[in-house]
Amino acid sequence: MNFEASLLTETLSTNKLLFLFLISFPINAHQLSRSFSKWEINDKNVEVSFTVPARQVTLLPAVEGPLSSLDGLLARHLEKHLKIYNSNDECVRGSEIQSSYDDNDYVRAQINFICENNGDEILIKNSSFFPVSIGHVHFARIKINDSDWQESIFTSSRQEATFSLSTGKSDQSKFEIFVDYIYLGFDHILEGYDHLAFLLAILLITFQFRKMLLSITGFTLGHSITLALASLGYVQPSGEAIEALIGFTILLVAYEALTIEEKNRYSFASILTLLIIILAAVSLFIGGTINIMTWIGLIIFTFFYNILLDDREQAERLNPLITIIFGLIHGFGFAGVLSELGLPKDGLIVGLLGFNLGVELGQILVVLIALTILFLLGKTYLSRYKGFVYDLTGMLLIALGVYWFVGRALGI
Repeated sequence: MNFEASLLTETLSTNKLLFLFLISFPINAHQLSRSFSKWEINDKNVEVSFTVPARQVTLLPAVEGPLSSLDGLLARHLEKHLKIYNSNDECVRGSEIQSSYDDNDYVRAQINFICENNGDEILIKNSSFFPVSIGHVHFARIKINDSDWQESIFTSSRQEATFSLSTGKSDQSKFEIFVDYIYLGFDHILEGYDHLAFLLAILLITFQFRKMLLSITGFTLGHSITLALASLGYVQPSGEAIEALIGFTILLVAYEALTIEEKNRYSFASILTLLIIILAAVSLFIGGTINIMTWIGLIIFTFFYNILLDDREQAERLNPLITIIFGLIHGFGFAGVLSELGLPKDGLIVGLLGFNLGVELGQILVVLIALTILFLLGKTYLSRYKGFVYDLTGMLLIALGVYWFVGRALGI
């Protein structure tokens, strides 16, 4: 390593704690392309409420041409891309599409359809936003006559859904539900930058494949347990607090990776614990998202976590257990997303299993990509800077963890 790189690495090492708690940058952990609709179908009359983030509507001029307002642009798009049929006859709009732009950065449209045919089959065709976003996902809640509400998912590969007016049920098979939710789980983990950051932090702890596999397995086991418990309604923690704790797990694991070789871990543990005590006091004073008992648990856990992991060998032995614990927290985060999406009543278990499998497939892909990059870098002249790259990566992960933890804990 040349002199400049050595000097920079040493500087980074001696100023870790101060730098990492002061440096952060804005990033949204989940930027999915989504839209939502609510359908109330009563024989011949269909009322539709369509909602989409304004940022998605700003993409439409590429296919719809310029227009002065976002609400007008959405109305024009839905005229072409949202259709409903009754026994192969297209239902007509009973009035012009009414659209509006609200203060929460969403654009909404109200649509009324009249179906003249008396057939039993209802077919919804929805190709909205797929021309501008191939990964777009649309979530529809549908109520037919007096039947219960049900969920249907539209993707670029599935733009149609068929229902029976007499039974109110969809013709979607259990297998189709399973495949849809695999896609959703896979899409969520790849768009969930905080979950990906945690996976990368785990990889910093050890580069041995067997130990890495044990840690990833522990994380999988942990989040699978709480994902199931929360999705099935047995446990309902605060979503805001869970999001904050996810940032905390990134901070703590990346911090462990950077300080595992330090001789005086008691000092590091004390400083980190003191900083969390200060944050807890501020959060409780301004009415943050984490309650006092959770803060007490975090403070105690942080101090003893650092003392127990006083060397690399012990850290690697305990890592699978720690990742199970942290996986429990991330599982609640996954469950929060799944509750927002909804699980079909007729396919509750297969939807849950599919979503979890999709998350696992996404994790495997990310780990394989990271290992491939590390392997290729090791074969180049850049391998001489691996210590510097390791430190820099760890510091960036802690900065992200700090940003997400502090911002979410304080509710800002």
